[in-house]
Amino acid sequence: MKVLSYDLSNTNVTLTGYLLDSSPEMPNMKQRPAVLILPGGGYRACSDREAEPIAMAFLAEGYQAFILRYSLNQDAAFPQPLNDAEEAMKLIRTHSAEWDIHPQKIAVCGFSAGGHLAAALSTMGSDRPDALILGYPCILEEMSAIFPNPVPGVDQKVDHLTPPTFIFHTFDDKLVPVSNSLAFADALTRQNVPFEMHIFPTGTHGLSLARPQTSMGLISMVEPSVAQWFSLCTNWMTRVFGEFAADLEHLPEEEVLEYSLDVKLGALWKNDSCKMLILAAMPEIGEEPHPDAMGVPLGVIIEYAGDVLNEEKKMQLNDSLRQIPVIHS
Repeated sequence: MKVLSYDLSNTNVTLTGYLLDSSPEMPNMKQRPAVLILPGGGYRACSDREAEPIAMAFLAEGYQAFILRYSLNQDAAFPQPLNDAEEAMKLIRTHSAEWDIHPQKIAVCGFSAGGHLAAALSTMGSDRPDALILGYPCILEEMSAIFPNPVPGVDQKVDHLTPPTFIFHTFDDKLVPVSNSLAFADALTRQNVPFEMHIFPTGTHGLSLARPQTSMGLISMVEPSVAQWFSLCTNWMTRVFGEFAADLEHLPEEEVLEYSLDVKLGALWKNDSCKMLILAAMPEIGEEPHPDAMGVPLGVIIEYAGDVLNEEKKMQLNDSLRQIPVIHS
């Protein structure tokens, strides 16, 4: 995995990216969807509980993940935070090919005040995301009372270009009333924008994943019923973005430009000269290796085999393989 960090145009604004590595063993993952995460914190802070733990959860599902720490406090006068989110979206789309991201499968996920910013980006932004995820979001203009600066009511900004939306909230939320999510859902309905919404009966504000690892050690921050939101969300995202392709009976033949330890055993086994070299060096591999081994590079097989070949003999075998010409049919 690669970790990237960018300082954006406004003061103290950063974008952190977590990029999963591509691998020839996962050819169906060359282009991944991505999620831009906007933590909450009342436009006074960016909660760590709603940042990296959320990114790690999406990474585990195969998504590339980004965290925007946007303008806060005296710097958070609107639309400055929106400018931060627009700049982050543009950066992700511009580098989508380099970062193995599908440019039309970028979601934004915001919590509380970060939910307000995510909704603003999705309704007012110059570069809108392709899906919107809102966790106990601030939506209504009246929420300005708890912020350092006034904010627009984003329910009034919903239009037909607003992306499909996933919302979760708790009925018990005293800091950000559930009426915020209901107002946004009503606005989406009027504009015929599809959405999925889950209102859980119990749970305080700021639950994040609602699991012990994001609880600060507080029992009030652990709510198993609310913790379902993440699996519900990823199932929804699969319906919006589609599943990773898994429709092949067999992998296509890999083109071999040069024989070496990096080539899969099955491709080496088709060449009699390669086969003879391997059997001479590793007779224990046998005339008929296990079918599962055929899709694994020879070097990996040697590593798993332990002390079968020392480094010198591995280098000798690799050099000998490289001297065998590849004949294309």
